[in-house]
Amino acid sequence: MGGGLIILKMNYRTELIKHSDISYDKIQQIVELKSKRWHYTQEQHLDWISKNIQPEDYHILIFENEELIAYTNFVSVKVSINDNEIPFMGIGNVCTAESGKGYGDLLMKEVNKIIVEMNWKGILFCKDELVPYYQKFSWELVPAHKIQTDNFKGINFMVFNVSEDISNLQYDGRNF
Repeated sequence: MGGGLIILKMNYRTELIKHSDISYDKIQQIVELKSKRWHYTQEQHLDWISKNIQPEDYHILIFENEELIAYTNFVSVKVSINDNEIPFMGIGNVCTAESGKGYGDLLMKEVNKIIVEMNWKGILFCKDELVPYYQKFSWELVPAHKIQTDNFKGINFMVFNVSEDISNLQYDGRNF
């Protein structure tokens, strides 16, 4: 009896959708996914989206077959680097359906690919324990002594696709 090797290739699909173009059905899928990671009511998630995501912002959704497995958003913000105001895309609400399946890695690779293709600069906030994870994907930690902020004290700032040497970063815009 002959043995065989079966290779299953997962069918992943990435969608980048401008908030002004997203359907209510997709918003519902996002809320369901976020509810698995952050225990707020559906109404609270919907309220957060309506208050914090603007029409020019984007959603990134990754599907395996037809199931939403990973999500984040790109929020258009201005960041001051060395006293020059520069447009950035803030990365927020990074979440996956399950841990340990590589969905987060897949999401971050897609995030980086989109940032480079769109010629954007990326910024994200994270806790200390997540810094090494994002560094795996070439995100750079901005040293705390170079950050000026009133609203985001005690949180790490990380950037991607930034060629400038950062001697001073200022940000007190909206949360993402």
